[in-house]
Amino acid sequence: MLGIKQEIEQEVWLETFEETRARLQEVPELEKRIIKLRDEAREKITRTIIGKKVALSWSGGKDSIVLEHICRELPIDRIFWVRSNLEYQQVIEWVNQNAPKNLEIVNTGQDLKWLSKNQHLLFPQHAEVASLWFKLVQNEGQKRYFLENNLDMILVGRRTKDGNNPGEEGMDVDEYGVVRYAPIYDWHHEDVLAYLEYFDIKLPPFYFWTNGFQVGTGPWAAREYTGSIENGWREVYEIEPQIVEKAARYLKSAADFLKKRIIR
Repeated sequence: MLGIKQEIEQEVWLETFEETRARLQEVPELEKRIIKLRDEAREKITRTIIGKKVALSWSGGKDSIVLEHICRELPIDRIFWVRSNLEYQQVIEWVNQNAPKNLEIVNTGQDLKWLSKNQHLLFPQHAEVASLWFKLVQNEGQKRYFLENNLDMILVGRRTKDGNNPGEEGMDVDEYGVVRYAPIYDWHHEDVLAYLEYFDIKLPPFYFWTNGFQVGTGPWAAREYTGSIENGWREVYEIEPQIVEKAARYLKSAADFLKKRIIR
């Protein structure tokens, strides 16, 4: 069994994904386990949301993709994506092509001008800084949607194995009264990967970028595990050079990175 997400190297994730694909063909019990997990999750969700006004928070990450698939036959007609103005264009294009029907968008507004005034948040090298991004974008967007739509509950794809604290039995209420319910909080990474493979659900491209499974979803400026600011720009440049070129107008570290590339 894989451990906490942040401690697993990219190569191990990819190997496990391939092994899961093979096991599904060779071990009938694994298929039965996936169906059982799906059915149990649907039963739990159905019991929990009765009489409540709920919505599903979809990030395009593997866990929210699985959760959305589980909920397709349930009476949940609101689904939203929280984003900023610091997203990869490839991710936006993937969302446009693969998003669930009737997806609503909540934009928390962080952009390059904002980043130029908050450069201490660029490419977090510590978990404490990375958690600030989560609060500023994901949590803030969910709070806004919850309050503006007078919801009783938001369904989220948070799992303990991803290093999250989903609350007791997956239920959490924050200081603002936002209720988040994580139905698959206790699933293992292998369960999520097997579910995706069994139902032939394609992962978005960012999982196959450098450290993709560790980094996951979110703004490019919140990219973790880069080792340094310069290497953060290098990784982003390898994915989408135009991001760095545009950022160089606002951030000296991006301009310096480009200058070094020219000199070399």
